[in-house]
Amino acid sequence: MKENQKKFLGIMFECCNIYKRVYVNKEGNAYEGRCPKCYAEVKVRIGSEGSDNRFFRAR
Repeated sequence: MKENQKKFLGIMFECCNIYKRVYVNKEGNAYEGRCPKCYAEVKVRIGSEGSDNRFFRAR
């Protein structure tokens, strides 16, 4: 990832079958976002025991 690019996770919102990127919050401790159609929330905490995966599915 280039230096000037924001860190993101790719989330497939299964509620509405929509893919969207979610970005690191202001505190820098989680990735946060909402489904663009139904506004369901997703929060993925950042931690040392985390995953190297960049793409996830939210139900």
